Amino acid sequence: MAKALRLSRNLPMKNRNRRHGAMMKVSSILGSLLACTAGYVQAAGYVLEYYENPPFAQTEAGKPAGVAVSIVIQMFERAKLPFKLEAAPLARGMADAKSKPDVCVFPVQRAQSNEADYSWVSPILITTSGLFTHPDSKEQFITLADARKLRVGALRGSGDAEYLKSFGFTVDEANAQEQNLEKLLGKRIDIWATDVLSANYFVKKSNNKDRAPREALDFRRSLGSLACNVKMPKADVAKLQGSLDAMIKDGTVGKLTAF
Repeated sequence: MAKALRLSRNLPMKNRNRRHGAMMKVSSILGSLLACTAGYVQAAGYVLEYYENPPFAQTEAGKPAGVAVSIVIQMFERAKLPFKLEAAPLARGMADAKSKPDVCVFPVQRAQSNEADYSWVSPILITTSGLFTHPDSKEQFITLADARKLRVGALRGSGDAEYLKSFGFTVDEANAQEQNLEKLLGKRIDIWATDVLSANYFVKKSNNKDRAPREALDFRRSLGSLACNVKMPKADVAKLQGSLDAMIKDGTVGKLTAF
């Protein structure tokens, strides 16, 4: 090491200046690349992927709609960040937000299992998830473990599905909530695991009020959140979180979530 240091000190001043200049050039190029990437996202805008999950997010007459959509639009407008909305299945949206620096997905149930995979802005919504059984079912649950041996249906890629699987449940995952309701009423699954507001919405929509599933157990509360790529600039995350906090404080979120 000492010999290497002596050799370095003995280099002609011209060579040392040349090496220093080369290093500065590399640093400048790297800095420019990073700036270009950030500039591209700013110019093109963030892609906000949402999945069909009424009443929180859905497509109506070809346009994004729903409570969570309204909240996220206001967040980005207040933060003055460009964006565009795209519909996508939840599993694909989660994968895109994990791998693409300009993508976010919502509403995502924030949990310990996915906390480190994304940059988060939350809570957009606070929901209660329950286990719903067939209206003729006599099943009763005191704890979540009481339902472990039954056939459970949940939305593919949802926080509820991942949560139940972490407790050893075998989960039949569907791409749409309507499919789970149909399976439950057709007795192809024993339990439908979903949040209470979604369950009520789909029962009303299906005109099956006289055969409404029975809520047997509330098993968790979760934060509906905006999940973005971990490379999203921290300044943008802070702007969005600040916008959301202000919307909660001034009552905007409360008004939008009052069903």
